Amino acid sequence: MSLTQTSPAFKIKISTNNPNGIFAAGQTISLFAEISNNNETKSRGQLTWIIETDEKEILREINTEFWIDAGQIKQHHFPTVDITKAGFYRFRCTYRHEGESYSNNTIIGYDPDSIHATPTAEHDFDLFWIRALAELNSIDPEHRIIPQPDKSSQKRDVYLIEMESVGNLTVRGWLEVPKKEGIYPALLRLPGYGSAMWPVDKYDDMIIFSFNPREHGNSDKAPGGPQGFWVRGLDDKEDYYYRGAYLDSIRAMDYLASRHDVDTRQVAVWGGSQGGGLSFVTAAFDQRVRYCIADVPFLCDWNKYFKTTHWDEIDMWIAQKPEIRNWASMLKTLSYFDTMNLAEKINAEVLMRAGLQDPVCPPATCFATYNQIKSEKSWLVYRDSGHSLGNEHWQHGFDWIRSRFHLK
Repeated sequence: MSLTQTSPAFKIKISTNNPNGIFAAGQTISLFAEISNNNETKSRGQLTWIIETDEKEILREINTEFWIDAGQIKQHHFPTVDITKAGFYRFRCTYRHEGESYSNNTIIGYDPDSIHATPTAEHDFDLFWIRALAELNSIDPEHRIIPQPDKSSQKRDVYLIEMESVGNLTVRGWLEVPKKEGIYPALLRLPGYGSAMWPVDKYDDMIIFSFNPREHGNSDKAPGGPQGFWVRGLDDKEDYYYRGAYLDSIRAMDYLASRHDVDTRQVAVWGGSQGGGLSFVTAAFDQRVRYCIADVPFLCDWNKYFKTTHWDEIDMWIAQKPEIRNWASMLKTLSYFDTMNLAEKINAEVLMRAGLQDPVCPPATCFATYNQIKSEKSWLVYRDSGHSLGNEHWQHGFDWIRSRFHLK
């Protein structure tokens, strides 16, 4: 039976012995490729290593003759390379054999704590948000707390929470409260892009508010559809979708932290992707937030974001009105909603977690915001993960929060 019936002719996997793929300043970067020959004959060809920045600028290319026996799995170590600039780098290994190419690539980080991105806040940045918050505070939330017996259990009650927000929209979420009377620590959960939050249905020793900002889950739709959230209203910062979504999240935290049964010394916010960015925002604007988890956070360092990713949706949006839309004007509007420009306002303890191979929210953008935070903070990087961190990180997040809440 031919080995090629079930496998590609050659397979390459790049790896490192570094458990999280992050190298400290001055540390030697060590990587190796594991090449598998799934043919029944010996192969001789050319192996090419390329190292480039996360903006795809090629820094070095190395070519070498390579041979591998039939059925063999063989390692080839990347030659020593001197990297001195903090950031993230892509290593690609390609094997060429008889006109065919087989490749694999991986990203590593070098001294990410030293990444420095210059904040892009406009001169009226603070005034813009003072006015936005004043508008929010002028609107009566008209909280409606609706029992949900079908979602409740013997140890906790579940409620549908409705409240009014800017733009005459009603936003909603699911509140879980222990049946036993008392004062409890509380967690606000915020959703990823287009996702819906639902009750956690697990803990009876903490209050959890799983909240849906506008156009998410059971909350009202926002103007500007069917375009994606991040281009709705982008012509004007006053009309931009995320102005409303940020204010919705702030309103949700205000509701949670103002409840009589919430220990305001033990309040946390947690979200992933868009929810990670919303968590940064909420912690920045509400000083009652004591703990913040931001997983693979979106809405960070827009300048870097568009140098390390590409989205057809943005190109299409600009092309719709090229006479008034361009990259400069778009980035100016986005600067008002860049978490990097809000990060210094955060006083909460922060845990940020990122996927090293994430093409959606590249880790360099995450660290741009993270490194502006002045409060106690820590990070975790998952070496082999992309935008999804896997099931194990979910429980780790609850364990981290519960340890801060002094819960077992």
